[in-house]
Amino acid sequence: MIRIDHCENLIHFTKGEDKSLDYESAYQNLKKIIKSRELTSSAGMIIGGHRCVCFTESPVRCLTNNGQLDSKYFSRYTPFGLQYCKKDVFRNGGRPVIYSTKEEAKIQKFNIHINWRYVSYNPDMEGKLDFTWEREWRIKKEKVPVTPELAKLVFPNIEWINRFIEEHEKEYHGMELDDDCQECFCKREATILNFTDFLNIEQCENLIGTCPNPDKFPWILINMNEK
Repeated sequence: MIRIDHCENLIHFTKGEDKSLDYESAYQNLKKIIKSRELTSSAGMIIGGHRCVCFTESPVRCLTNNGQLDSKYFSRYTPFGLQYCKKDVFRNGGRPVIYSTKEEAKIQKFNIHINWRYVSYNPDMEGKLDFTWEREWRIKKEKVPVTPELAKLVFPNIEWINRFIEEHEKEYHGMELDDDCQECFCKREATILNFTDFLNIEQCENLIGTCPNPDKFPWILINMNEK
C-alpha cells in the first residue's frame, strides 16, 4: 500500500567531524563510509550501553518542499547519507524505536532484549523532548555493510552528485591527469533518482540494487534537491 506518510526505505544521514553539520565535512565522512564499506554503530543516548546504527523512516517528500530541502529537518543532520530497504533492515533485526516517557523506559532498563529501542518523549515539554519527527529505526549491530547491492547514496543536490562521480572514478582507477590526457578516468553512466521520482513511487523493490554491467557506475544516487 502506497501512502504519503510512509515509505519502504530507511535513510542513515551523516554528520561531519565532531558531529558538525558542515557539508564538506559530512561529504568527506560519507566517502570514508563508502571506502570502508561499513556503517559503524554508536552508543550515544541508547539505554543499556548498546551500540546501534540509526536510520530515519521519514519519506523523502517529507524532508523536502517542492524540491527544496526543508531546513527544519536538517537542523541535526546533513542531507548526505545512505538509503536501505526497510525490509532488509527488518530481516537483520532492525526495529522502529519506542517513544515513551523516561519513567516507562526505566521499567525496561535492564531488559536487554528491548531497552535499546526506547527514546524519551514528552509533548508537555513544548518540543524540548520530542524527536518523533525523526521516525527513528535502530539496528543493534556493531557494523552494517555498505555495498551497491544494499544501499543507495543520498546527496543534497546534483552538484554534489557530479563531484562524487568524478572523484569516485578518479580514485577508482588511481590515475593522475597529465598534460597529454585530460580525462584518464572513465565516465560510466550513472543512475540518478530525483526528488520527483519519489513522488510517484518509493518502493525499494523497484529501486534497490545496481546494474551488473561493469560499464555502469556502481552506485545508485539520490538527488534530494533537483532545483
